[in-house]
Amino acid sequence: MKYLIKISTLVLLMALVIPAYSKHPVNVIHTRNQYQFVFKVHKEMLGAHVQVISENGDQVDAQQLMKRKMVIDFTALPVGHYTIVVEKDGKTESFEFVRNWR
Repeated sequence: MKYLIKISTLVLLMALVIPAYSKHPVNVIHTRNQYQFVFKVHKEMLGAHVQVISENGDQVDAQQLMKRKMVIDFTALPVGHYTIVVEKDGKTESFEFVRNWR
């Protein structure tokens, strides 16, 4: 029984510490709403430039990241593939979002 408690404590500590050492400065958070893209950044990425680009290359939206968490709502946009680009100081992360018909 003591071994089970020690192992479960060790696993819990590892689960808490490992995400803190993530190599990616941007983490995607999954939500129930299928029309939203939510992500959270490390403190070093505050002030980053965020762009939403449509599949034909047009810039749909762009703004500066002022908080660590951002929600992008695709409800009003037409069906298609979108690219979300987060960049600051030479670090660039890009994500794909598919807006399906519902």
